[in-house]
Amino acid sequence: PAWLVVFYFVGVLYMFLALNVACDEFFVPALEVMARRLHLSMDVAGATLMAAGGSAPELFSSLFGTFTESEIGIGAIIGSAVFNVL
Repeated sequence: PAWLVVFYFVGVLYMFLALNVACDEFFVPALEVMARRLHLSMDVAGATLMAAGGSAPELFSSLFGTFTESEIGIGAIIGSAVFNVL
């Protein structure tokens, strides 16, 4: 039904807000601490550590798929290639 679109839209907005809060409250402060301890500039930390943190879920899902003999590893690799091209 068309009226469910409203609930879907509100749910998507809520998830974006939750992601924003999680990144602002946890991810960025952790990145700043790691950059200070490793004596990195914020530009280098943003380019390397932020990229690694953004790719970590995909890495672990690929590792899980590899060791459980699942097809998820192949799907994650193909999906990341498409995502990296965009």
